Amino acid sequence: MNLKATGAIVVVALLVGIIAWSNVFEIAVTRVQEGGLDDYHVVQSSLGRFVLVEKKDAKSPWFYQVAEDDIETISVTYLDDKSVSFYKTEDRTWAFTDPEGIPPNYNRWGGVTLLLSGPGTRRDLTAVQPLIDDPAQYGLDDPDTVVDVGLTANRSVQFRLGDLTTDGRHHYGQVAGFPDLFLIASSWGDVISRLANEPPIPKWYVRRDPVSIVELNVYFGNPTTEDTHLVSFIQDYRTNEWSVIDYKVDEEERPIDMDVWEPMIPLVPGPENMTVVVSSVDDQDYTPWGIGDDSDAIEIRFSGETERGTRFTDGVLLILGDKSEDDSVYYAKNESNFVRQPVIGMPAEWVDAFVELAKDPPYGKESEESN
Repeated sequence: MNLKATGAIVVVALLVGIIAWSNVFEIAVTRVQEGGLDDYHVVQSSLGRFVLVEKKDAKSPWFYQVAEDDIETISVTYLDDKSVSFYKTEDRTWAFTDPEGIPPNYNRWGGVTLLLSGPGTRRDLTAVQPLIDDPAQYGLDDPDTVVDVGLTANRSVQFRLGDLTTDGRHHYGQVAGFPDLFLIASSWGDVISRLANEPPIPKWYVRRDPVSIVELNVYFGNPTTEDTHLVSFIQDYRTNEWSVIDYKVDEEERPIDMDVWEPMIPLVPGPENMTVVVSSVDDQDYTPWGIGDDSDAIEIRFSGETERGTRFTDGVLLILGDKSEDDSVYYAKNESNFVRQPVIGMPAEWVDAFVELAKDPPYGKESEESN
């Protein structure tokens, strides 16, 4: 066979292969389109198989998107009558606008700014509804949740969450100033709305009903060591009667002198007007404020009840440091697992009152007679 004949055979073979491949590809594409998979296209793999690949332009759009570090303020309004706002401090931490300077509970706050930098959407509705002709149709004329995000360089973005979809899995959403309609995961909306519905006030700042307080403990020395001197003021949640025990000298609780103790009961939940002296101590060294391993402490323990009726006891342990130069506050920190704890200013009058009572417990007459 000469070279011309061989070349002709090769060319024919290539043409047949190309025609066959084109027909198979066309059949594959037709099947994809007929199957309603327009968000995908057909690609031949290295093994010669045809596979479906999602089109890049078919990815779910962003509701909005900003840089997390650019967020300076956050304001959330829920159902018109509940609102809360936060701002970024000079130390680049977050705090409530009211109560001013108080940081949010880190159990609740962690990840919030990331969420607010912009959620992806399941799918925009532009294929069905290019513009929001009637906001009331989606609950966007009077949205359940309105969020204003203040950004650097005097920029801002506002978004609104309206009604839930019929399956309850998404909110209808809109960015203010734009007519596009979006679907936002209801779980995302719940987290954001809860900021206003149940503000994340830190546990150490909350003042509770005195009836819920089960103990006020004063520790002279490190509360985690066995040799600490502990004095406890204890309330029986069933009778609301108070007793006191100095574990250094007492073997059991003893009745308390109510003439002395009764004026103190409204103060048991904690002092009012606590402040934040330093929003964050990055190196974890609190000794400049007199807070160390051997510091005294005050603990407030309180009871609660779950929705199922189960009782539980929780508490706040505040480690005490030095008094301020003007003697108005004690420096303190909340003992918790979170790394970035603020230095708190606790009113000195409140601290001194309970410390002095612990140094000389007000035993009741019945208790004194029994001795």
